[in-house]
Amino acid sequence: MDIDIRFIRHVLALARHHNFARAAEHLHLSQPALSRSIARLEETLGVTLFDRARDGVFPTDYGRLIIERGVEILRRSQELQRELDLMQGVEVGELAVVAGPFPHAISGGPALSRLLSSRPGLRVRLSQQSPRGAVEQVLEGSVDLGIADLREWEGDSRLQAEMLPVHVGFWVARSDHPLAGRRGLALADVLAYRMISAALPRQIADFLGDCPVAGQVDADSGLFLPAVTLDALSFGPAIAAASDAIMLTTIGIVAQGLERGELTILDLHLPWQRTAYGFATRRGRTPSPAALEYMACVRAVEAEGMAEEQRLIANHLGAGCAAYSG
Repeated sequence: MDIDIRFIRHVLALARHHNFARAAEHLHLSQPALSRSIARLEETLGVTLFDRARDGVFPTDYGRLIIERGVEILRRSQELQRELDLMQGVEVGELAVVAGPFPHAISGGPALSRLLSSRPGLRVRLSQQSPRGAVEQVLEGSVDLGIADLREWEGDSRLQAEMLPVHVGFWVARSDHPLAGRRGLALADVLAYRMISAALPRQIADFLGDCPVAGQVDADSGLFLPAVTLDALSFGPAIAAASDAIMLTTIGIVAQGLERGELTILDLHLPWQRTAYGFATRRGRTPSPAALEYMACVRAVEAEGMAEEQRLIANHLGAGCAAYSG
């Protein structure tokens, strides 16, 4: 009996989301199309793969068997495609990259533009995930490369890591914010307002402590979830400019708002306000030519970005900029 690998993807998505609508959205299908696909597979196999309940969709024993074997089948299929792409080199083939919010905004996207300008035949998938989700995709083998905060993964023998330059973090608010212009702020001062940022790793959550207005620690993941938690950090400057919320960010992300005078940097700098992201690949997996070239583009964009950050810091902090050196 032949089973189309597409059906396996559908089963795995439904098992992950426990909901036809969410699984269909993940697969870029309509809900009826996914329902027909699962029903067709169940009819072909002569067994029920999922129990449909009011609180969700859950695999039967038969479904669990398909899921268990299907994960390995998909992994092997992806590895085979990857080996074929390796043989084709950079000009053709496919590159799959996942990035956390900060590297996605700072260098992941710009580097992709640079790569594609010289490699028009290359197919690329750049997705954005939480740092933990990005590294988990690397370990699963579903992407070629991750760029994410690696604080939680230090010393993990399954990963090959290369740290990228450290970017200093700043607390940024609208120019007429109640804290604007005040000197010698304490952490408690800014945490009295809603925080805008991406989900922050456990190591930073430990510094923030209990601050119900600014955000809260997720009990399951240990991540700190700001009151305004963003996956796409590019929305943050506009939110900060239009509200009392305070953004924890790198200076390059808010450069336009600072230059226009809409935003200002608050006088609070703590040693832990720094990025700690880098490349993550699965140990023992040879990077493709496309991945290596993309990594070179990221390094170049990072170097240029660091120089621009120093210019912005000097412009907006003047004599006090030495304290903000990365």
